[in-house]
Amino acid sequence: MSFVSNNFPFHTKRLFIRKLELSDVSELYKLESKKEVVQYVTGKVLTYKETEEKLKMWLETFDYENGFGPQAIFLKEEKEFIGICGILENDEIGYRFLPNYWKKGFGTEILDWLILYARNLGLEKLIAEVVKENKGSLKLLENYGFDIVKEQYCKNTGQPEFVMKLELK
Repeated sequence: MSFVSNNFPFHTKRLFIRKLELSDVSELYKLESKKEVVQYVTGKVLTYKETEEKLKMWLETFDYENGFGPQAIFLKEEKEFIGICGILENDEIGYRFLPNYWKKGFGTEILDWLILYARNLGLEKLIAEVVKENKGSLKLLENYGFDIVKEQYCKNTGQPEFVMKLELK
């Protein structure tokens, strides 16, 4: 799993990661329409039209040319969409998976890739905002050495969350 640029797509052992495209709206809707997926992120289930508008905004707003923004995650062999991940311009990481793919090691595989990718982008740190109730993500980030640096309330859901930081030295 090595690369020298921020040109997509990328591959891990089981996954294929590429820039989101407008044609991914149906796949993204699968994530955005599931309460259990958005409960710790936005807290709001989206309609298909809202998902389409969100995707258009992402594609217009994020600095994809320099490697930042949400990316689509697919199973490499099956070519099946399973989630999104990415690094934002403020060094914040994020990842979401469809529920059928929880607890199968994909979070670990994506976090491995995000850390490697961040280093290749020349980032010095990664930030993650994690709602306290999201025990799976909290444990995953702690296992990678992310430290809690602040407690706050999630701006989208109002739930208590941790801001976590990993130094990339």
